Amino acid sequence: MAGIADRVGTWLRQLRDPAVALMAAACLFIGAMYACNHDMGDDGKGGDDLKPRGAGVYRPVLARGDGHMLYLMTLSTVFDRDWRFDDELARFGDPWGQPITATGRKGIPHPIGPALVWSPALVVAAGSAGVANVLGAGIPTHGYTPWHQRIVFFTSVLFGCGAVLLGRRVAGRVIGGRWAPTYAAVAILVGSSLAYYAAVMPSYGHAMDAFFCAAFLACWASTVGRDDLRRHVGLGLLLGVAALIRMQELAMGLALAVEVVARGVGVLLARDLAIGVRARRVAGLVGRGALTLFVAFLTFLPQLAMWKIVYGTYSMPQGDAYTRWGAPLIAETLWSARNGWLVTTPVVYLALIGLLTVPKRARIVGAGLIAVVLMQVYLNSVIMDWWGQASYGNRRLCSVTLPMVVGLAALFRHAGRLVTRWRRPPIAAWHVVAMALFGPLLWWNLHRVWLLNGGKPAPVLHEASCCEQVPRRLRGVARGIYGAIGNPFELPASAVYAVAHDTSLQRWDQTVGDYPIILQGDLLAAGTWRKQKGTWDLASPKRAAYLLDGFGPIDHRERPFRSTGPRARALVPNLIPAPQRYQLWLAPGASHHVRLRWAGTIVVERDLQPGWQLVGWQLAQPGLGSRELAIESAAGVEVGALEISFVR
Repeated sequence: MAGIADRVGTWLRQLRDPAVALMAAACLFIGAMYACNHDMGDDGKGGDDLKPRGAGVYRPVLARGDGHMLYLMTLSTVFDRDWRFDDELARFGDPWGQPITATGRKGIPHPIGPALVWSPALVVAAGSAGVANVLGAGIPTHGYTPWHQRIVFFTSVLFGCGAVLLGRRVAGRVIGGRWAPTYAAVAILVGSSLAYYAAVMPSYGHAMDAFFCAAFLACWASTVGRDDLRRHVGLGLLLGVAALIRMQELAMGLALAVEVVARGVGVLLARDLAIGVRARRVAGLVGRGALTLFVAFLTFLPQLAMWKIVYGTYSMPQGDAYTRWGAPLIAETLWSARNGWLVTTPVVYLALIGLLTVPKRARIVGAGLIAVVLMQVYLNSVIMDWWGQASYGNRRLCSVTLPMVVGLAALFRHAGRLVTRWRRPPIAAWHVVAMALFGPLLWWNLHRVWLLNGGKPAPVLHEASCCEQVPRRLRGVARGIYGAIGNPFELPASAVYAVAHDTSLQRWDQTVGDYPIILQGDLLAAGTWRKQKGTWDLASPKRAAYLLDGFGPIDHRERPFRSTGPRARALVPNLIPAPQRYQLWLAPGASHHVRLRWAGTIVVERDLQPGWQLVGWQLAQPGLGSRELAIESAAGVEVGALEISFVR
């Protein structure tokens, strides 16, 4: 007890430091947001904590959507210890109708790591509920209650704060100073998607993911250059735990690979070493890196065991088509209005720029963090739903919280040094600059996060960024900026898009992120996704933003259609890199002869018969993203819907 008292006293004394006090206040603020989260209903409005749970109806408490599934996995791990989810789904709700696997049981395709990490907290919650029931509390013992979930999901607050605190610590070592790392940590905690997944949607595992990725990167950055066994075993354990939470976090090991390569090159270029000594040292570096990966693999074994028990195989249950390994959509992942990482949470735009200004004395750390961020962006851009379905921001990139803290601290520190080259302003001026820089971005993020409080779902569909999401008093200013340059946080992608398609800067914001075919999860898992079909109706008002030029207004005679001029261009987006069949409804207008071009290449040229008809073509490689469909005729034809299917 004396030791605990001394430790608490030390923490309290540290609060006398204004930087530490600011960091503590930010964490308390996230904790207060969590405490005010009244997501207790099945109607998306909150406050419904009276209806009983456990009667076979999906009535979430704090666990919604994927979080509901993760919590059921935790219940099965702690209470039943069998990873047979049929009874949990039947008792607490199966909103998506989870399919039966090859082993004859219902599967939940989420990783097992969050359930394993939350299990001790659920044990504590169950034990404390038992004690409270002795005193007459009357808490149901099935575990799906506000009491249990409040305790379990409070860990998301701790994980979110822990991730930025680790980032602050690394930034202090790499960048230096107290205030730059502190402001950076506060800005990322409050101004990114982390705030949402720590306090408003804590049942998702993204705050946990941010923490364990940060723990691995902090351990690595703090021990660069060490070759002892303890270091590499510890790195392997942390990397394995991060992979249990999300398998793609194995790629965090790229930071260690950068170190091995950099040090290996240094050894090979050392002139004072014999060839044999160089070979042994390089082999030692590679061997220790391999040891880290081996320990990570051993730590990852529970996930392989879960897949085998539930699915009867050691492979990912989402199916092979869930990822497009050779066809990333990086620009969309970063800059689309549909949960683009840099658009939804623009504070990370500054952090990404700042990561390029890490001091030369920390080249290996800086290079490792940059490599990790680039790899994570790539891995998220090849996932079928790169936008994260119903997500606030690009939620999967919470994994790079620590690099973002370091990058933002580096940018702030670098800007300060540039200013002091010609004048040294007073200390108070730096705080004013920091608040002026970060304040609007943090306020913007919190404004949008709080709109989703109480169980309101995050947007699922693509929505242009201007200007319904902007507070009413600021919409005039927002519309002026948007009319001039579009959404500034979508640059340079919007400018490249405008040049490529000879259109406006706003067109990127209005079009990129919507698709005629988005593969369904059950068909992905079953390998039957090629059965899906889609329609891209060029005559629909919903597709007006995708018509570049040459189209007339909608005519509702017989069927809705648009007339074209001699040349009309439309954008047709594509998400899936697989052979596809296209059939366009056409009817002769002033012209009968028509030529169709896909991305500049002629795919159809023919005379039209009287009346409406389907004109079709196939493409082995239709290309990803927005492709131009050009309709050329002497004086115009009539155009309806484009029907799309896969070539089996």
